[in-house]
Amino acid sequence: MGYILPVTPYQSIQYANRLQKNNASFSNRIWSIEKKSFDEEFDSRSHLLELTPSSVQKRKKLQAAERVYSKLTNKGLVINTRV
Repeated sequence: MGYILPVTPYQSIQYANRLQKNNASFSNRIWSIEKKSFDEEFDSRSHLLELTPSSVQKRKKLQAAERVYSKLTNKGLVINTRV
């Protein structure tokens, strides 16, 4: 058996340095969480919904048609897939 010379593991050192740099830059990219209440967010986005009387009437007609269809066929339109 021969003598094994001590070799400096340059690749391992470089890899460890890369990991330390990546972890430091990753923590700098994390933003703090903004605290918002549901009511404030809903009020700010409620204008997007715009429930007009005609859309409410259409929805009621559709629900009535679904009820009639489910009574005629003895099947509902909404099927629960859980067992």
